[in-house]
Amino acid sequence: MKKIVITSTVGLIYDGITNVIVSYLEAMDLQDLDIYIVATIKAEPTIIEKLEKLGCHIVHLPSRREDTLKYFLRLISFIKKNEIEVIHAHGNSATLAIEMVAGWIGGCKKRIAHSHNTRCNQVKADKLLRPVFNCCYTDALACGVNAGKWLFKNRKFTVLQNGRNVEKYVYNEQIRNKLRTQYNIHKELVIGHVGGFFEQKNHKFLLMILHEILKIEPQAHFFLIGDGPLKKKIEYQARDLNEHITFTGTTDRVTDYLQMMDGMLLPSLFEGLPLVAIEWQINGLPCILSDTITKDCVFMDNVRFKSLNDSAKEWAQNIIQMIRDNDRINSSINAQKKIVQVGFDIKQGAKQLRSIYIENE
Repeated sequence: MKKIVITSTVGLIYDGITNVIVSYLEAMDLQDLDIYIVATIKAEPTIIEKLEKLGCHIVHLPSRREDTLKYFLRLISFIKKNEIEVIHAHGNSATLAIEMVAGWIGGCKKRIAHSHNTRCNQVKADKLLRPVFNCCYTDALACGVNAGKWLFKNRKFTVLQNGRNVEKYVYNEQIRNKLRTQYNIHKELVIGHVGGFFEQKNHKFLLMILHEILKIEPQAHFFLIGDGPLKKKIEYQARDLNEHITFTGTTDRVTDYLQMMDGMLLPSLFEGLPLVAIEWQINGLPCILSDTITKDCVFMDNVRFKSLNDSAKEWAQNIIQMIRDNDRINSSINAQKKIVQVGFDIKQGAKQLRSIYIENE
């Protein structure tokens, strides 16, 4: 049995990184793999339950954020005691040096650093730890080319596409009608956004766009899916939109919510390779992304990039026109055909990752 530790630098929460971890394990042949998942900072009970059902072991460690030294020492101890052969750490910066050094000291021969973004918030720590980080990882993975260049610079890295389970995200009109009835929404235009309430996601500008949409479609409704430290602030700023906006919080029903949407917005300040954009395309949804986001995530024609310097009014006009021009059913059908060709099928990616785990140094 190959012993593998998988950890995320942000905890096991409803975010893109955790989604990647869970999705790949669900799609992977886990035979002969002994998987240990680190729970640190915050771990959602439903995510832990899902991982345990897959046969993974949950390792509870001190908070990486609040008690970094204790987390580091306990991780070393666990790797040594259990003779871990592979550590796979997911993150956005050279603070991944913490996991890479822990693996090295603990005797772990394969140390995989996995980049998921094109910038980070820990700028000083990233700069300080870069020399250490560069010396300690053995394998470099990235969700996209730009994310790889950000973390690994001119060094060699492998792009592991953020694949999705195609069947899970295809358009389903029955679910759409059921949810719309539940929310007393019928022919009204519904616009959505999926993302944590962090500065990166640019909710302030998103609210400006929503105000402009209402000037054109006065009965429109908006769903903001996610949670995070800025959620209460954004809810307060959106108080004049109360009749038109629903904050769902964290949910494991994102796929159902997508069915009731008509269009999606992602005006992020920066991203690695956003999983949500892939999911939206599979679902046949037109969407507008900020031009700060990598073009690698696009494989359908119903996606448009716009500058954050463009007015909120232009964003609003564009998404409404895209929705009016969209053939939802055919868009989803065509996306199902195309996604395998462009490498976003989770089954292909899971085979690739498994081979990385089991290959010898």
